[in-house]
Amino acid sequence: MPWVAPSPQHGGPSDQVPDAPGWGTRCCRAWRRFLDADCEQQPPEGSTTASLVRHFFDGRSLDRRAARKKRCSQGAPRPSAQFRQRGMLQATVSGKAIEDERDYWPVFVLSQSLLVFLLWVIFAAQSEEFFSAKAGLDSIVPGTTNMAIHSDCEDLRWQIWRWLTYQFTHAGLSHVGLNIFIVLVVGMRLEMYHGHVRTLVVFNLGVICAAFNFAVADGHASLIGMSGGAYALMGMTFGSLILNWHDTRYRRPELLVLLVLFALDLVFAYADGLAKDSEVSHSAHFGGYAAGFVLGILVGRNLDEEEKQEHAKTLRCERILQLVLGVVGAIVLVSVIAWAAQWPPRTLSDTTPWCWNRQIFNQSLFPEFRFHCIRCQDESCVSRFEAMANVEQVSFRVCEGVGWSYSQ
Repeated sequence: MPWVAPSPQHGGPSDQVPDAPGWGTRCCRAWRRFLDADCEQQPPEGSTTASLVRHFFDGRSLDRRAARKKRCSQGAPRPSAQFRQRGMLQATVSGKAIEDERDYWPVFVLSQSLLVFLLWVIFAAQSEEFFSAKAGLDSIVPGTTNMAIHSDCEDLRWQIWRWLTYQFTHAGLSHVGLNIFIVLVVGMRLEMYHGHVRTLVVFNLGVICAAFNFAVADGHASLIGMSGGAYALMGMTFGSLILNWHDTRYRRPELLVLLVLFALDLVFAYADGLAKDSEVSHSAHFGGYAAGFVLGILVGRNLDEEEKQEHAKTLRCERILQLVLGVVGAIVLVSVIAWAAQWPPRTLSDTTPWCWNRQIFNQSLFPEFRFHCIRCQDESCVSRFEAMANVEQVSFRVCEGVGWSYSQ
């Protein structure tokens, strides 16, 4: 008698419940789904951690989820290739397909990084303390290219080149190295996608806005380094992500990375505020980041613009967002310029205006047997104290720590 396989209702191997996947398999699947946010269901095999890393160095990361583009992104042959495989005549394809588009070469980002590094390393090599040397463009014309609002009571605000040239001087290998790292990692894929002009404009406007925010928050110090432009590129990445959220592959990991970097900078800013003696200007970081974010929304490349009819509703929402950010950005910019226009300068943390500070030992004015910090607003006050004995220069940060004994 021939053997008959048992049916499911009679029991047998076919009604056995497969083993549930283990924790390792579940974590792997969750990680793959997190990485490839474009797929509605199961992510393709290429969605690995390596492809995520490649994504941050690739300008082709914004791909429309249309059927033809999805087929191309998954490596399927083009229709013309299918015809050739079947031995048929090649079809005529008009227009420019997404797979035919070429990225921009990251010319500006590479040139900026190379120029900044060469300026620093050439002049730092002439210093005895190479790794901590302050070097760059300011080594060629000392004291004329760093960002500063005043030098004693000399008004430097109208030396407008300072608002840009301070980016070409850095204070040590770690300073220049970190800035170049951020510019290359964030800026390469931005320029490859948004183009040379947008990237150059956003970077340098970020440098200028960082200087304005620095003038408001820490205007009695001096500023060097291209961190304002580097953080502007980070902000532009955030803005571009918002504009092209549904078109960006790996959007969730990218958002996570941006938020983590921003949170770390806030933590460092708080720690430096407790230290009191840090020379890092986190106000410039914030100014550059905010400028890059707003400009990324206003002038960044928007894929919905290229398919207006298909995404009309989304475009209306984006137009409202651009209008709101444009108005808010204009109000903030005018307010910052108005604050920086005050003379003598003042900061948000210390609203007492002054342009000259010294320490003085004079028991007829101050009975305590120690040096006292003083500050002045005009030349008459400066002349009065300069005529006295035992007047020495001192960092205003030291005076902020011990307190001002005299303010005009």
